[in-house]
Amino acid sequence: MNVVVFTLLAQLSVGISHANDWNGYNDPSHFSDHYEYRLSALPQKGAVAPKNLPWSETYWPSDKGSINYRWNAQNPIGFDYGSPSREEALKMSRDELARLAPAEKYDLAMGNYDYPLKGEVAASAGKHAKDWAGICNGWVPAAIQFPEPKAVDYVNPDGIVIPFGASDVKGLLSYMMAFHVELGVVQVGRRCSKIDHVFGRGTCVDDINPGAMHVILANELGLHHQGFAANVALNAEVWNQPIIGYEVQTVGSALSNHSAQAVHVKLRMDYVDELDASQWEPVIGTSLQQFNHQDLEYTLEMDENGAITGGSWITKHTHPNFFWKATELAKFEGDYAGLAKIYQPAKP
Repeated sequence: MNVVVFTLLAQLSVGISHANDWNGYNDPSHFSDHYEYRLSALPQKGAVAPKNLPWSETYWPSDKGSINYRWNAQNPIGFDYGSPSREEALKMSRDELARLAPAEKYDLAMGNYDYPLKGEVAASAGKHAKDWAGICNGWVPAAIQFPEPKAVDYVNPDGIVIPFGASDVKGLLSYMMAFHVELGVVQVGRRCSKIDHVFGRGTCVDDINPGAMHVILANELGLHHQGFAANVALNAEVWNQPIIGYEVQTVGSALSNHSAQAVHVKLRMDYVDELDASQWEPVIGTSLQQFNHQDLEYTLEMDENGAITGGSWITKHTHPNFFWKATELAKFEGDYAGLAKIYQPAKP
């Protein structure tokens, strides 16, 4: 399996780079105070450690009901259905219980027959939500922090055996990370839409500077083999993805009216992508695990010591808006303390 994320192709530039130093929102030191900035000292390729490869999962779209979606049913449904009472659940077969939604299963597992989690989810999901809206902001940190879960059976206080598929557990982890975990987060870059770039609006200085991007990629993945999150959509939508690797192919010089030296760069960025449909079994190591990439082009600016100081985009309409990562590990607490008893990694 090829988990290389970035192909950094740099070639001899024929123009002059009008590069930008990164501003406060783009300073790589927000990610770490201990980065290497010298281009010559940064690895030309890097990837997340294989044992830490993030898992694919749906983003649990809001317009399908989020984790109220009965994905394993013959006719999946996310709205306008009733959940079983205690008496009804006691009479249900394993297959019938397996077809319930992740939120329903968790409520049943905790012995909550009034379905508080299902009710909470229903209040935030909606049939008319935008088709890109979901909990990718929870899926990405969950997939980075937690090894892929396996399918498990859990016995509730009344002796009902609740079957959880791998995707049921992934959905619960993602929802917990999106709404019920207080974690420190660091971010470099801010949202800047494609139309801003087309019309040259000033807000575009907020999306990630390519020099800062390069420094973060090479340090996090090249030197430390750690994955992190990125919003890869340059439009009004937000698509958070786990970034998993990069590779530099060639580097050539560019002219600059701004810095001591510059290079013209093309780069391929690969990331873990969403599943089209949730699955009962784990997907890592199978053809179901999804990958995607972006091909990027930019210049890098460096000082007289070869340290990267900034850059400018050549690829105007397809590049990340921002990078981010959690600075703490999540804990199973409060209403989600019971999830610690359900979650079991697929591989020890």
